Amino acid sequence: MKRLYAVLIALPLCACAVAIGAAGAGGVAGYRYVKGELQVTYKKDFASVWDATLKALKELKVRIVEESHDEVEGYLKGYTPLGKKVKIKAKTDGRFTKLRIRVGFMGDKDYALAIKYRIDRILKVKM
Repeated sequence: MKRLYAVLIALPLCACAVAIGAAGAGGVAGYRYVKGELQVTYKKDFASVWDATLKALKELKVRIVEESHDEVEGYLKGYTPLGKKVKIKAKTDGRFTKLRIRVGFMGDKDYALAIKYRIDRILKVKM
């Protein structure tokens, strides 16, 4: 009986690891949602990911109120049409670009994923 409980507990963890570890050639290296923040890693240069992020937010009608970036990292803050705060941090190591997306105070996973999927479409990457 104890083995059955161990399997039932471990099964969701295995599925999560598969979703995080999946990678498309030249696309998304992985993503995860932790403590209200969606973390996405792209196998793309910083400028392409940053430009795609701005375009995705424009398509979603997010009003950007603060933006700063250089060649390796960036930050922006904006508001959804319903007034939820959107914060995005980006950083690259030259090979991968990592985005950290938070929507709302506690995190809105669905809206954060909507931003991610728009960025994916603009960058033409598949998960």
